[in-house]
Amino acid sequence: MDKFTNAVDLVTNLTLRSASLGDLDVIVADVQAGFDSYIDFAPPGWQPRDVARDTEWITALLSADGTWAQLALVEERPVGHVSFFPARRRDPGDRRSFAELPQIPGLVHLWQLFVLPDWWGRGVAPTLHDAAVSEMTAQGFREARLYTPSAHARARRFYERRGWSPREETWNEELRLMLTECRRLLP
Repeated sequence: MDKFTNAVDLVTNLTLRSASLGDLDVIVADVQAGFDSYIDFAPPGWQPRDVARDTEWITALLSADGTWAQLALVEERPVGHVSFFPARRRDPGDRRSFAELPQIPGLVHLWQLFVLPDWWGRGVAPTLHDAAVSEMTAQGFREARLYTPSAHARARRFYERRGWSPREETWNEELRLMLTECRRLLP
């Protein structure tokens, strides 16, 4: 069986389900695997962030009003996830919690789209992406944004093929990487 046939078979075996706080360990593992893969394009000496340190913050975001998250499963085994929430405005020096920040009307933030490396190129990411965009549209958002590492050429191509346009670059101190903000209008 060739790779294309396997990809077609996988898509028929791929299911999505809502993610919850009970899936926190799975989500943290997905994000960690994604961050670990950044070593392929990150500057020499760069080390991935330890995502387990962020469980309190991830829990708060997953619990926040308006956060939507889905897991991708193959034969009941998690292979990736996607999540978004209404975009919020944080001004420099603002120390309020995420939930206290004002929402930006009409704008949604694609927070995470991670697929375990063994499942790359098999149709998981496009399925998760399309499910998120469909739900963003159903919830009435007009525009979406995301941030991806500027040097992550594969991810940038993935998003650009799906209608995302790069905007500005900013330094992210927590990741110690340049990030590119991408936007797209929603149908």
